[in-house]
Amino acid sequence: MAATIELLEQGQVDASMQQIAEHAGLAKSVVYRQFSGRDELDRRVRTAICLQFTDTLDTALNVSFGSIREILTRAVSAVVEWFETHPRLHDFLRKGPAVGDPDDVDAVTSLATTISARTRGLVSGLAGVVGVVDEPAVDTMCFAIVSMTEATVTRWARDPDPAMDRATLVTTVTGYAWSVLDAVARDHALTLDPDRPLLEVLSELADDTP
Repeated sequence: MAATIELLEQGQVDASMQQIAEHAGLAKSVVYRQFSGRDELDRRVRTAICLQFTDTLDTALNVSFGSIREILTRAVSAVVEWFETHPRLHDFLRKGPAVGDPDDVDAVTSLATTISARTRGLVSGLAGVVGVVDEPAVDTMCFAIVSMTEATVTRWARDPDPAMDRATLVTTVTGYAWSVLDAVARDHALTLDPDRPLLEVLSELADDTP
């Protein structure tokens, strides 16, 4: 799979099984023994690319340090950098499903759903610390932020003459994400300071929880 990803990065999006085998330094028969066919190979490659992306995002979403704004900025920056650095991998994800996905669901859609679910779990855990339990609101909020970020950054990355530079895009999208998060927090009678350390804010809110 690594050989296929390397070829994709080089622009060889239609590389044959023979070319993939040669790039990997393997006989074609060895490659065929590892995969039932091209569909399985492509699905597994998309899954590997998705894991590469989620690992990058998980690192950015480390809530053990930084303010809410800093954490959101890290996450948005990670998305922008990955989309900008790996446009061919991003395009390949859009061309078909990953392992376990229905045939009519592309890997980008599946990836957004996965990230939304993981983010929901993270936010729900943090909200529970301060006594807030509202899974529907958290689920909708996370999906809205993830979908907005993916669509906005994709549009920017594909634009040959984008209206914003990279730094402005990150700041703008981070601001949008914070606005959604802040609105949901206020709906639950929580006032969050986006520029104070998150763990410090949560600790104070937890102390104030009856």
